[in-house]
Amino acid sequence: MKNLIFIAVIFFFATSCKKETSVIIQAQDYITGDGSAYAGQEYAVAETWTPFQETKSEIVATGFLDANGKASFNLKMKNNRRYILGVSEPDDVCYGGLNQYYLDHIESNLVNFDYLTCGYLNINHINVNCEDANDEFRFKYYYSADTSIYIYWAFWGDDVTNLMGCQNAVFPVFNERPVGNYTVEWEVIRTSGTTTGTDSFTINENDTTTYVIEY
Repeated sequence: MKNLIFIAVIFFFATSCKKETSVIIQAQDYITGDGSAYAGQEYAVAETWTPFQETKSEIVATGFLDANGKASFNLKMKNNRRYILGVSEPDDVCYGGLNQYYLDHIESNLVNFDYLTCGYLNINHINVNCEDANDEFRFKYYYSADTSIYIYWAFWGDDVTNLMGCQNAVFPVFNERPVGNYTVEWEVIRTSGTTTGTDSFTINENDTTTYVIEY
């Protein structure tokens, strides 16, 4: 019995002891590497554990990113608990950010994350060479460097309705999109044959871009 008690005590101290780790956070603009859009944003670390099958948590560290979107601090971590880092997101960020990140029980955690700010896009399409009601139009546009950042399929594929006939789509509506370079592709199917086209445009931060496809 004494041996069992001794083992239990050793196990308790082994799992509950604290290890200090350093944490460095750096927000980075995907294009420029700058982090200033995250200046002053708050971060927090939550400590979580599950005693008796009921998860509990408490905030064990908070602070703010500096003018360059960076912060560093030390954190004492218990071996038997998890630590989740979160960073608040500015209103003008359209891609990336850091909702939650699980910190490792190691000497240092370097947490870099990318983001992109927002611009505004209005994309229109006008059938300037309509042949008849059988004209069919489809297009898509996507972030040129990485389609996982943004891709928009419009009237494209078997499961959506393509724009038919002599219809035009001209709307005075601007939508938020991540800043950067985009590629647009389109296809027009007419009785006389099929034509395709491709082009590019750029969305700038806090700026409005109108792109018109005439087909």
